[in-house]
Amino acid sequence: MNKILLSLILAVGGLAVFHYGLFPIFTPKEAGWITNRYVYYLLFVFYMIVVNVGMRLQPPMALKALYVWLLGFYFYDAILSPHIPWTLFITYMMLWSIGTFLYISQDPITFREFRSPIVKTIIGEYKIARVVVFTLMPILVGFATYNTIYPSFAEPVELRTVHPAPPSTTKVHGKTYKLEEIGNPFRTDEQDNYKDSFPFLDKTEYMKNVTEGGTIFFQNCHYCHGDQLNGLGMFSHAFNPTPANFIDPGTIAMLQESFLFWRVSKGGPGLPNESTPWSSAMPPWEEHLTTDEIWKVILFEYWYTGWHPRTFDTEGSTAE
Repeated sequence: MNKILLSLILAVGGLAVFHYGLFPIFTPKEAGWITNRYVYYLLFVFYMIVVNVGMRLQPPMALKALYVWLLGFYFYDAILSPHIPWTLFITYMMLWSIGTFLYISQDPITFREFRSPIVKTIIGEYKIARVVVFTLMPILVGFATYNTIYPSFAEPVELRTVHPAPPSTTKVHGKTYKLEEIGNPFRTDEQDNYKDSFPFLDKTEYMKNVTEGGTIFFQNCHYCHGDQLNGLGMFSHAFNPTPANFIDPGTIAMLQESFLFWRVSKGGPGLPNESTPWSSAMPPWEEHLTTDEIWKVILFEYWYTGWHPRTFDTEGSTAE
């Protein structure tokens, strides 16, 4: 058998055996000193050296260059973990290709040997190779061009809602609440008498709870929602979507307090699927605040903004 053909068969067959037979063995969930992907790659490189050098197959320079280039491609595409981004992959392969070209062009003899089969294919000395190359090349170029310029109109993964429908019940600190029935336990009928009061000076029970809610807000929430509750906190620009602007009439002014209790308690991780793909960066505050503290923060947010929470028998809210 022709040594060049034998070298190619052993290379392709060896890659298939290594990748589909040995690769799963060398990539367990917990890598060891021996059973890891990099030891596997070194074994495959050693196999290629033994096959071509040990058996004295002496493949031509063009085939040697192809082997070297494919070893780099295989390493960056299948061995390196986690897989690098596509742009970085292209950069590394360009550098690898330049190194391969420097290897084959190190002197006139090796470069002449490398380009000899290419020249013979172009001038027609290798007739079958010429027919195959000049038939497949336009097809491959046309297919790649078609895939690149053909417009793609992918449907959105799912429709997103800003204020998703809350569940009927929510469980916070081991207690189940029916959202349609609960209200803020710290809200009083006389709250409207205090909308112009300053919480730290007013000693009524209602304003005392507002003060405590404000203290909790500025200790935990103002970094994102802002010290003016306008969603422009010092960390707000790092998030997409940005934190809620409570001054805007489209946020808490149109929501019930029970909705806010659910959202603050569960945070972004508690949102349903229709709130993806962006969801929310807010943490589940039930892990950091007590139930009473959550209600007092909500009480403060309404007091500060001047909005009244929406109720079941009220169609909208108005700011004073």
